[in-house]
This record gives sequence, C-alpha cells and structure tokens, in this order.
Amino acid sequence: MKFIDSKQQKTSFSEMGLPSSLLTNIEKMGLLHPTPVQCQAIPSALSGSDLLAIAQTGSGKTLAYALPVLSSLMNNPEARALILLPSREIADQVYRVLMALSKENSISSSLVISGIPNATQVSQLKKNPKLIVATPGRLVEHLRNNKLLLKGLKILVLDEADRMLDMGFSSQLKIIRDTLRGQWQTLMVAASFGSWASAVARTFMGLEAILVRTESAETPVYTLEQKIIFMTSAQKNNQLRDALKTMKGGVIVFTESMESCAAVGRFLAHHDFSSDFMHGDMNPGHRNRVLREFRDEKIQILITTDLLARGLDLPHVQNIISFELPYKSEDFLHRIGRTARAGRKGNALTFVTASDGRTFRKMTPYLQGAIEETITPNFKFFDRD
Repeated sequence: MKFIDSKQQKTSFSEMGLPSSLLTNIEKMGLLHPTPVQCQAIPSALSGSDLLAIAQTGSGKTLAYALPVLSSLMNNPEARALILLPSREIADQVYRVLMALSKENSISSSLVISGIPNATQVSQLKKNPKLIVATPGRLVEHLRNNKLLLKGLKILVLDEADRMLDMGFSSQLKIIRDTLRGQWQTLMVAASFGSWASAVARTFMGLEAILVRTESAETPVYTLEQKIIFMTSAQKNNQLRDALKTMKGGVIVFTESMESCAAVGRFLAHHDFSSDFMHGDMNPGHRNRVLREFRDEKIQILITTDLLARGLDLPHVQNIISFELPYKSEDFLHRIGRTARAGRKGNALTFVTASDGRTFRKMTPYLQGAIEETITPNFKFFDRD
C-alpha cells in the first residue's frame, strides 16, 4: 500500500466541475470559499482516485467527501455510495448535510442507524437506494438478511475510520469488505494520521491512494483559546460549578466514563444548571432527545463521554470542558474540535490532577499556548501503576 501526495488543487467551488445544483445549494448554505482540505480533496476525489484526507477538526472534511459523492451519483445514474460513520449521532448529522446539499435532486437515500424502526430501514433498503449512510454494526445486521444490499456500490466513504477501529468495529468492517464486489472508490477522512491508516487502506483501497494532509493537520485551530487548571480530584466539582457560572453559549463537558458522566450530570442538575447528560449505554430514544434539546439550545450544558468527541458540528458550542482526561491523546484533539469551528472563536478548559501525569504528557502537543493555573499548593504529578 502506497500513499501519493495530492498535486491537484482548486481555489473555488466553481472551478471543480461540480453540478450546477450542488453549486446553488452550497451558496444557499453560505459556503462561499472552499477550505484548504476541500481545495485539494474534492478535485482528487472527483478524479476517481482512492483518497485519504487528514485535516483539523472543524476544517470541512465532511464537505470534502460529500460533494464528490453527490456529484458522482448525479452524473452516474447506476452508481451507489455507502458512507460509514462511528456513531449514530455523527451519521445523523452527516445525513442532514447530504440532504441539504442534494435538495431538489432525486437521489434515493437511507439512514441506517439505531433508533429508526427496523421495518422502515428494511423497506428503504429493499429499494436499493443510491446513497446509504450507516454505522457499521447496524449495516451488518441488514447484510445478514440481504447479501445483495451493496450490489453496484461504486463509492465507499470511511469517516473517522480510526474511531471505528477503537470502538471494536473491525469485524464488522471486514464483513462489509467481504461483501463488496467489482471495483469501487474509497474515500477516508480523519483528523489524525496513525498506524490505523495503512491497515484500513490495505483492506479497502488499491495499491496506490492519494494523500491530502493540510499543513495545520493534527493541531488545534488558531481561534481556540485554552486554559489548564491543576487541582485535586476533590476540587473538580466546585471548579466546574464556578466555571459554568461564567460561561455563555453552549457547553460540552467531557468525562472519562459513563459512571462519571451520570454523576456530573446529577451534580449539575442538583445545582439547577440548564443541563443534561448522555452516554453510549442509554437507549437511542433518550440520546436523541438530549442531543435534540442541546442542538435546539433548550439546555445550555451537555455532559457526555467521548461518544460525542468526534464529528458533531454544533455552531452554538462556545466552550469545551474536559472534566477528566481521555485515555487517548487523539480523543482530546477531537474534544476541543467541537468548538472554534469554521473560523468561529471558542474556549477549552481542561482539569488536570496529580494522577494524570502520563496522559497529560501525551496531550502537550495539543496544549501549546494554553494558560495554566494551579489551585493546589505544591502540585506534583505522580504516575499510576
């Protein structure tokens, strides 16, 4: 497997050869100029090449594959596309973007995630929709009963492929791969590049693929202001309460576990904050309601796990709080990427305790320029065994 640097670049959407209806809808959405990753990725994807695009969170990676996919479906009546995402929340958001971009075009589609009646999905999939947006687990459930579900597939998109591997979707991805026949184009996008990339590429891509990697990839955006507070675990709740009292706009509080997520959620509810919590062990209906209320700004504060660390684009989110550090440093990069998106300003507040030494040191590349405050006298890290 070999990656080749992209040599294509266009500086405007109109130069890319996109269908006029797409250009009209892009303009209606207020997207006047392509971002750096879009300038390189869209022309390369439109050429039919396999593609891996690495760029900052909030840099427009969804559009970087959505526009080539929709363009191909519009230009080729027989083509079909599958877009795989790691969670139902991200899949739902991407599906909304695709529907807005393809408005007034007759592209049959299906959203295949938990929380939608199975009978509805089966009915849609029997009609062989041109576009399927899905999570791997739910798609495999349908593949067991419909081996021809992906017949005629010409484009496969893996969004946050590294996260899908972390979440244990390796076996599902293999099943999906073994189902595919003929030739297809694979597009992958992510915010960081690691050993996972070659492994997934060998499974889904040809011998050569184009690599798009923006200069600012794997770094926080410049519009993000960060602060770190060093403290004891016992001080966290009071520090969280005091910080939230000063914050405006939407706030996402990230915790390390489902248990901690629920505990912080109950603490904030006890203190009458406009808040709610959600994690992966809750049923889809509950998760839908909480996320919808947060999206509609009926609640100000959302407490969650790294379930929502990736992919979500909620323009009103101005503040990110890492109540606890994530296990993987890359997840921290994704957390803080939920704010300061598309040129907007945002703030990220990180709580660090003495037992966080090993994890914190791995995160330092993403904390350059952060303001530091120590509220515990003689604070010193100690590494846990």
